[in-house]
Amino acid sequence: MARKKRELKLTPVENAIRPRLPVIRLKNKKMEESGKDPHLEVVPEQPQVSTRLQVPVHEQFQIRTHLPGIESLIKGGPALPEHVEADWGKQPAHPQSIPWGWFLLLGLLLGGAVIWSLSRIRQADEQVDQILVSTQSTLADDAKEDLEAAQLIDRIEAATRSYFQTTDAETLASRSRQPERVTPLITRHYAGKPIPGNPVLRTLLLQPLTLDRRANFWMHSVELENHESRNVILEILDSGEPKIDWETFVCHQPMKWDTFALERPTGVSLDFRVYLEQDHFFSHEFADSSQWNCFHLTALDSEETLFGYVKKTDPVAAELLALLDQNAGKNVAVIVRVRLPEGLQSRRGIIIERLMCPHWIYLDAPEA
Repeated sequence: MARKKRELKLTPVENAIRPRLPVIRLKNKKMEESGKDPHLEVVPEQPQVSTRLQVPVHEQFQIRTHLPGIESLIKGGPALPEHVEADWGKQPAHPQSIPWGWFLLLGLLLGGAVIWSLSRIRQADEQVDQILVSTQSTLADDAKEDLEAAQLIDRIEAATRSYFQTTDAETLASRSRQPERVTPLITRHYAGKPIPGNPVLRTLLLQPLTLDRRANFWMHSVELENHESRNVILEILDSGEPKIDWETFVCHQPMKWDTFALERPTGVSLDFRVYLEQDHFFSHEFADSSQWNCFHLTALDSEETLFGYVKKTDPVAAELLALLDQNAGKNVAVIVRVRLPEGLQSRRGIIIERLMCPHWIYLDAPEA
């Protein structure tokens, strides 16, 4: 018996029997009190969104201006240029032309830059030449100055050596500063006494001195063969010849300071090289400090001290106080003219008549 053919049917997957999953009911206090079961709304399913690109079909657009038919492709005949991409090539392919003025302007700028660079190079070369000439001149001047300085030092050392080796008063005076004035002083100083010659062993110090803005003085410190150290002050004359100051060399005084302090000759004015500082010793004729200024006086290699007095109205007092003020109140080395009046009762007091020199060296010859 033939089987009865059954009709074939497709059963959708969605209609398949699915196992039921246990449902967990959520309860809260409010629902328990109301006695009703909570019902959750079923959220409708959202239709799936396709992510495929929607590309228009061939019939909806044309990629080129003229599409050849299938017949022309099959036949393989030549395609006419006027029908293929008819609109192509109508616009000119040549770029827009640049005005010739811009090229001219650019050329002018480049030419100006080149000319400016060349002028700067020429100026730089001229400056280099000037600097080279100036440098060579400076080096030549420096070399000349060094040579002159070396020659001057040689002359100073030679003059000092010959001065210490001299044993004749006239020769000593000829090698001294201001020989016309100091020759009689040298003759009296060495009267009846030999001049000891003592050769120089070596130079200890040689340095320039600036005295009253004069830069032609030098101080030379030497060690003699008997190992005694001596200092001399030299003046470089306009001729370049060094001359030694004899008065500071022997610290010349009209008479010994100690002898003057003990003998106290009256009626005579004498010029002494002393150390001077302000003091307040007022006694006897000089007891009134409102009228007198008092100065403490000492001398080199002396033990005696004297007090010089100057009236406050005398210009000499202002000069001496100014010197002390310039030296911060410390003692100053000066040459003063002093005098002992007749019948003076003060055993240590003398009158300062005049400030002869603010140094122990006369830069210019003093008045007679």
